[in-house]
Amino acid sequence: MVRDPHIRIGVLAFMLGVSLILAVGGAFADSIRAHFVFSPRERRVEDVIRQVAEREKAVSASNGDFLAFSSADLERNPSLLGLPWSTFPVKDYFFDATKLDSGNVRLRALPRGDSVIALAIRARFYITELTPKAELVRSGWYPSVE
Repeated sequence: MVRDPHIRIGVLAFMLGVSLILAVGGAFADSIRAHFVFSPRERRVEDVIRQVAEREKAVSASNGDFLAFSSADLERNPSLLGLPWSTFPVKDYFFDATKLDSGNVRLRALPRGDSVIALAIRARFYITELTPKAELVRSGWYPSVE
């Protein structure tokens, strides 16, 4: 054992400092991950859905009906709706558009399970719904964590 009290105090102070840093880091890990990892990816998804909504409005205006598609359709046609899907977060989310009985179209971004497990994204989905008159019915993240 070290006999010099200055060294013992220094080692003890170092150990307490490291413990404090780890404790504080652990306490704020969720908010740090939300701010630096989740939020930028979610903003990107919101931007993609806005672009898809604008294209759906244009399609509806030209032919009177929305274009429904699934993730499989996107894989077969990477330029669907004239959008650059290869630059969108398709590795983390499935995107689709469904025509509803009301005539509305529901646009969704659904999280991929492997991305959720890897803590790259949160386990929630984004929905936007448009009427045949291209009016926004609802838009947001479900389930909301706020």
